[in-house]
Amino acid sequence: GSQVNMSVLLETSLGDMVFDLHTDLAPKTCLNFLKLCQKKYYHNCLFHSVEKEFIAQTGDPTNTGQGGQSVFGLDKGPEHRFFEDEIHDNVKHKNIGILAMVNKGANTNGSQFYVTLRGDLDFLDGKYTIFGEIAEGEEVLERMNAAYCDKQNRPYRNIRIKHTHILDDPFDDLPRIKKEDQDDLEHVEPASPGPVRDDRPEADDEIVEEDDMTVAEAERATQASEAKSRAVVLEMIGDIPDAEMKPAENVLFVAKLNPLTQDADLDIIFGRFGPCTTNIIRDQKTGDSLNYAFIEFETQEASEAAYEKMNNVIIDDRRIKVDFSQSAHKQWRQFSLGRRENQINKRREMAKDMQSNGALSGPSSQVVGGNDYQREVTNKWAGTPGNSIKDFTASAESKLGGFRDRKEGTGR
Repeated sequence: GSQVNMSVLLETSLGDMVFDLHTDLAPKTCLNFLKLCQKKYYHNCLFHSVEKEFIAQTGDPTNTGQGGQSVFGLDKGPEHRFFEDEIHDNVKHKNIGILAMVNKGANTNGSQFYVTLRGDLDFLDGKYTIFGEIAEGEEVLERMNAAYCDKQNRPYRNIRIKHTHILDDPFDDLPRIKKEDQDDLEHVEPASPGPVRDDRPEADDEIVEEDDMTVAEAERATQASEAKSRAVVLEMIGDIPDAEMKPAENVLFVAKLNPLTQDADLDIIFGRFGPCTTNIIRDQKTGDSLNYAFIEFETQEASEAAYEKMNNVIIDDRRIKVDFSQSAHKQWRQFSLGRRENQINKRREMAKDMQSNGALSGPSSQVVGGNDYQREVTNKWAGTPGNSIKDFTASAESKLGGFRDRKEGTGR
């Protein structure tokens, strides 16, 4: 076996692990790992791939499995991103908790590493640089091995390296380690910043046992349920058209326009992303621009492309702001027109029933309502065989109690 010269503690979402490093057999690899730990490079890195009864991979700040570079690349430039293997026959993947470098072929070591989740993985021997093994915290690996993962082997609950601590470093003067880094070892390392949350819960989130949900998940579910209930009530009393109503995803909101900018100008500028219709909002009395507009595209893809390219662009000496519209005016308009049409249809059915029963000798605005609809029903009634009533006129409308005929200017 190799002489152990250094220990590093990894704080993770599932608990703490201590690893002894093989500085005598893999000095460059251990130096790389140590200095990356000192630079806080691994803080908040996900265990982006956990394969049950095999290995758990981490060490990629991009959390994709495709990123990361060695400390030599950080110090000297991208051409030094990778460094050579340090493989020896006397260290093997025989136990749980073996620490080794991830590579994409010979001599392509960067920052990513893996920990074995079981022993006897001898088919990995001779291919990857082993530079340490677990000294404390095997139960953490057992919890990790039990994690539920998706088809890409990423855990459904994020498991992260939260902090790294160097516990044992007997070397007085490690090569390539700057003096300020040596000084850092004499002080308490600062707390690691909190991770940037994504769409998955964290493995160390508090669990609501009866629902098998984290507290954050439970709060979000409760808020969504309450919002849905309020929306349903508003729909029932007629305050909103639909409880599931959402803003259109193909409409952009453009603000901070120059008052001189016209609809045609925006049509030309935004039209390069796809066919669109521009509506600059204007004062109803003066017709002056209110300096904002809505632009509707035929496709959602076109609106997304326009948003990415046009936000903060200068048009007519004004730096515009572009965002996705949150207006539901179009849905409201369709809802209002639909509701009005339903009312008219019901009144038409009522007028028809009254005519068939002899209760109505002619059309009435009190039944149908509205000048245009009254004129339509009356002309249909007058054209029925057996009825000799004259064509509908403004004077006839006035006798029937209709509305003013704006076209002829005749009042009732």
